[in-house]
Amino acid sequence: MQLNVGRPKDLEKRQRILMSAKHLFLKLGFHGSSMNQIAREAGVTKLTVYNHFQDKATLFSCAIEETCESLLNAQPLHLSANSDFRQALYQACELSLTLVNMPEAIKLEHLLMELASEQNPLALQFYNASHAKLRAMWENFFRQAVALQFIEADAPKTQTELIVSLLHGLRHHEVLLGVRAVPNPTECQHIINHAIEIFMLRYG
Repeated sequence: MQLNVGRPKDLEKRQRILMSAKHLFLKLGFHGSSMNQIAREAGVTKLTVYNHFQDKATLFSCAIEETCESLLNAQPLHLSANSDFRQALYQACELSLTLVNMPEAIKLEHLLMELASEQNPLALQFYNASHAKLRAMWENFFRQAVALQFIEADAPKTQTELIVSLLHGLRHHEVLLGVRAVPNPTECQHIINHAIEIFMLRYG
């Protein structure tokens, strides 16, 4: 019986390439990173990189999608009839605030703006892998909340836009610009409580 001993090594190499690409793209940007640099950092040949990923755009898409998946791979936001909705909403807000303020997430945001400023089609792929998934997480949460009659019915998109605006808003733009520090735990608690208070005035 012949064993395919090459496959685990190939998977291990692919993962090394992805990790190296992620590190360099976040550090140097899309244009500042080359396939040669990625190959050197991964400890493989440039040909090996191309064997796994046909071009830099494909590698970028895969690396960024994996990064976003790891950031958003938190516990699903499930509600039941016995849930304490305010507590569940607080935990959802805390998760969202933590995610967007992670150093890696802020670097990703800078990278997205770099691509968007030059109208690079990769920006849309990037958005779908990050922002769109976070939006979907919130919308699913509010669908459950409405179904269980914890809050008044409205379009989940509208509810999501309200809570995200309350949590991030102008403050997060200032964080991205580097003119304001990431909120500390005490500030996050205040931000979340204030956001929930306003949200529940509208939908409670």
